[in-house]
Amino acid sequence: MDKNIYQQFVELFSYTTLASIVGTLIITWLILVGIRWAINTLVNYKPKYRIQLAQTFPVIRILLWFAAISYIVIGIIQPPQSVIYASLGSLGLAIGLASQDAAKNLVAGIMMAVSPRFKVGDMVKVGEHYGEVISLDLSTTKLHTFDDDIITVPNADILKMPISNSNNGELNEMVAVDLHLPVSIPIAKLKSIALDAAKCSYYVYLKKPIVATVFPIFQDDFYYHLKIKAYVLDVRFEKSMATDIAERVIEALQENDLFDGSLFANTQTPKDPLEIRPSI
Repeated sequence: MDKNIYQQFVELFSYTTLASIVGTLIITWLILVGIRWAINTLVNYKPKYRIQLAQTFPVIRILLWFAAISYIVIGIIQPPQSVIYASLGSLGLAIGLASQDAAKNLVAGIMMAVSPRFKVGDMVKVGEHYGEVISLDLSTTKLHTFDDDIITVPNADILKMPISNSNNGELNEMVAVDLHLPVSIPIAKLKSIALDAAKCSYYVYLKKPIVATVFPIFQDDFYYHLKIKAYVLDVRFEKSMATDIAERVIEALQENDLFDGSLFANTQTPKDPLEIRPSI
């Protein structure tokens, strides 16, 4: 019986069958490359919908590969039931023994597809890593950080971690800029300069509110903690907007003779009195 099954299995994979399988895989891959190129082209013309367009590709990729594999099995190979059962049994045993971690990641990927915690284009913090989600596969998730690193995280680990999502599918996100400044600056003037600096930034999204708050801090010395909250028009410009706003505030203070660069009189002050911190 086992010999008959083996003989049937060998007969199924003739040169013609193998050529058809390879051809189907190549065509599927070329179609995906074409779809990726089309999406990137549309993004260049419609950057406002970059996140929505990027989120369609993982779904299309899964559907196309599922259709291709189904066609290969049902339309090209056309195996008898005995071969199917034998192959599934062997495949299941091999997967169970050799790839337990891969199976966990696969199951986690399916769960994330059914109940997504984030999508392609979202700015998320996973563990100690923060960046843009550029790929959602069934086994791994890839993040593009501001240091231009690509971080690959197994999906099984993601299910165990708390996830911070900054924009939740939107192109814009809130960014907080923190500045430590001397108390010699009038609060009303400081807030006015901060709001003007945020409104004039090249990267600000003006359809959402801009807020500036000032808190007194008593830590080795007395100084003001200025926090500016504004929305960036594209999540990829998060760092650029934070830096731009901070520079504009400092320049405006210097032009009004309110800030000379020496924040405090003594040497017991914080080592980094000026802090630029994008909100996550």
